[in-house]
Amino acid sequence: MNEHIMNEPIAIIGAGWLGLPLAKYLKQIGHSVVVTSTTALGVEKLAAQQLHACLFNLPEVEHGSEVFHCQTLIICIPPGIRYGKSDYPEKIAAIIKQAEQSTSMVESIMLLSSSAVYNGLQGPVNEDSALNLKAEKVAILHKAEQLISASNIPHKTVLRLAGLVGYDRQPGRFFKNGKAIANPDSVINLIHRDDVVAIIASVLSQQQQNTVGSDQVYNCVAPKHPTRRQFYQKAIAALTQPSAVFSEQCELNGKLIESIYFEKLHYQFHYPDMMTWLDKVEPDSTLEGK
Repeated sequence: MNEHIMNEPIAIIGAGWLGLPLAKYLKQIGHSVVVTSTTALGVEKLAAQQLHACLFNLPEVEHGSEVFHCQTLIICIPPGIRYGKSDYPEKIAAIIKQAEQSTSMVESIMLLSSSAVYNGLQGPVNEDSALNLKAEKVAILHKAEQLISASNIPHKTVLRLAGLVGYDRQPGRFFKNGKAIANPDSVINLIHRDDVVAIIASVLSQQQQNTVGSDQVYNCVAPKHPTRRQFYQKAIAALTQPSAVFSEQCELNGKLIESIYFEKLHYQFHYPDMMTWLDKVEPDSTLEGK
């Protein structure tokens, strides 16, 4: 790849469970990366990991932040809806406003969204499925996505990420101590963090080569969908926990997240089958490291 293209700077807003390893990987493959933290201590901790970091708070975005001196901007902040927050679209709007300024160098923006945007739907769903916008969580996520699409930034991408697993997020831990697992006959929609990081890198590379669309939404989910009963029985057994406990099936059928656009990326999954991934999980361990 052209060295000039590879060195185009990338800013990652949010250096948490996903953003931090993403930053490290992009730096490893040759990108210039800027990451953000909301505190001075956070900036120091990131710098200690040889990452260039800066303070960045939302929605009060500092005009002229070095984040907007980067050509690619990846928004990797949690919506916070489960904690009762509803200001996610406001935060996204604040980022876009600065990214659209004449002094900004941002040419590409990527929002890491969530497959929770399909909450309330049944059966197979894809990027073109009509959403249940009466549900508050769905409406909040969708509004944030629409702000990205409506921006005047040349290249816009939304990745709807399925449930994230890997490393210290072993799904067997979600239902430890005999907590009942609902809707056991519905299927799982999960993706390993390593795949998300690699997918993002693939999209960025293909954008730079103009081989993908300039305004695109992709569902990111492992292509195999075992039932929740099959998967969580094995996940809990892998941790040598007591046997899984299942409640009755309440849904007629759960949602099965598919994609009608993802294949255009020609991406090969590291973990296409979560059942196979579980074979690598060590009992009562911290797994593959954080």
